[in-house]
Amino acid sequence: EYKTIPLHVDVNIVSNDILDLDKFKNFRPDFANAEFVLENGKYICGSEVEKMSKSKFNVVNPDDIIESYGADTLRLYEMFLGPLEQAKPWNTNGIEGVYKFLRKVWRLFHDTEGYFNVSNDEPSKAEFKALHKIIKKVEDDIERFSFNTSVSAFMICVNELTDLKCNKRQILEQLVVILQPYAPHITEELWALLGNEAGTLSYASYPVFKPEYLVESEFAYPVSFNGKMKFNLSLALDLDQKAVEDIIKEHVEVQRHLDGKAIKKIIFVKGKIINIVI
Repeated sequence: EYKTIPLHVDVNIVSNDILDLDKFKNFRPDFANAEFVLENGKYICGSEVEKMSKSKFNVVNPDDIIESYGADTLRLYEMFLGPLEQAKPWNTNGIEGVYKFLRKVWRLFHDTEGYFNVSNDEPSKAEFKALHKIIKKVEDDIERFSFNTSVSAFMICVNELTDLKCNKRQILEQLVVILQPYAPHITEELWALLGNEAGTLSYASYPVFKPEYLVESEFAYPVSFNGKMKFNLSLALDLDQKAVEDIIKEHVEVQRHLDGKAIKKIIFVKGKIINIVI
């Protein structure tokens, strides 16, 4: 066991909780010959919730972060740390994640070669759903000054649109408007790329939330045989018992699991389960 004492260290030489030992020895020459207990070759620092103070060496120059990551990343990251009214430790563990998020936003508007590429095609139901979820979420969060949960929701939304390979103008133009208060610089640039060069994004109307886009029209039913779940089957939610039974009896996966056995009964609960008794 080692005897330890708490020691304040300059947060500017700590990255993702890992202390830069060479910079620390310059920072504290009296520890230049000290033996450091490492974890997998790294010295891991703890953290405290405390106000920024020169005496505690936890003052961070925002210009340094802006130089490395940009003003939008710093702005988003400060919101992402947690509720504004609560004290929290300053650490940069998540700043890389916020920076990567903004790069992912940029890529939605560009092809793999880096060229601006936005389509005027009609968006799919899934794309409209992703957009209107974030419209509703941000609208509610701004009323409560709950900015950190909005940033999380933006990340989910952008991941969904990335998976959908969405580059539809109807979706991305509205996404830019919603994101503008959180990341004003990148959104202004994207707004101009979208052809809105006449005026600033600050005067654009906030998108109107349409709840019909969040109404589920399909459900992935877990299909069970004698109570044992075998696979999921996506069906329209407006189908009745007779229509579902007809689909089930003809479905290739059902026939495979039946393996020649007869169906005694099909238990169907709309929006919940399908159980086939054999």
